[in-house]
Amino acid sequence: MPVCPPENLLYACLTHVPLQVEFPSYVTPIYMGEAQGAGRLNLRDLAPEWEPYHPVLGATAGAFALKNLLLSQPGSIRQVGICQYRKFLSRERIGAQAQNYQVMDVLSAEQMGEFALADLMLPSESDFLIGKPGQFTLNGQNHGYLYQYKDVHHVEDFLRFTAVAVELGVLSKQEVIPFFDEKVFFPGGIELGVLPAEFWVSHITAIESVVRRCVQLHDTRRPDLQGRVWAFCAERLGSYFLLRHLRAQAASGPDWLTRHTGQLNLLVPAGEQHYVPGV
Repeated sequence: MPVCPPENLLYACLTHVPLQVEFPSYVTPIYMGEAQGAGRLNLRDLAPEWEPYHPVLGATAGAFALKNLLLSQPGSIRQVGICQYRKFLSRERIGAQAQNYQVMDVLSAEQMGEFALADLMLPSESDFLIGKPGQFTLNGQNHGYLYQYKDVHHVEDFLRFTAVAVELGVLSKQEVIPFFDEKVFFPGGIELGVLPAEFWVSHITAIESVVRRCVQLHDTRRPDLQGRVWAFCAERLGSYFLLRHLRAQAASGPDWLTRHTGQLNLLVPAGEQHYVPGV
């Protein structure tokens, strides 16, 4: 039986390459980079201020474009969905755990066709469908965002980003240490899954204001996998916002987290079992 998605759902796939798989019909692609073209929803049209910064933002630029698209449809959208050309959320497990990423599953395009994604990519009993959170563990100890960031990225970017967030009032000074020390992390932050539109718009707008100030102050460009300078920071702030919100709802029952979470999936070549970062 065909799945009828909610009429008040806006679901986008953010991509800078031609899509290699067919997502459900309610998923609308937003194109970035060289994938932009006539007759498509393009970053350069929806959010022209961010088109030059796509190299340092990656899919985060597409999230800003999605926000503008949503705001052009005032009052009609209650939920926002986001996937990427190779990452998406499902309500149930459909892949196999990546050998190097605890909370991410991998599956091939061929396997993907075996499942009723039109149903599985939608929430069931929650306004949220987000991936299971993970933790940063080293030598048997869990570490916070700042500790992990300095190990895998350029820590000065994260410090600059956080300073701007405080200056703009996006984070209070009392939240800085909890933000740095937070040990629970949602991959993708608020840029993957399905979320209430009101929550999402207010928080992606806050992130956008921080990123805007960062690119004005710091013309930071890094090569290869480190290129998405401000996207890595935005992912962590989005994760913090999500945790803060869900923890505030914890009084609603002991399943305050599990009822919101599904499974984060990564599309990989057939036979691949590892998460490999994309550029």
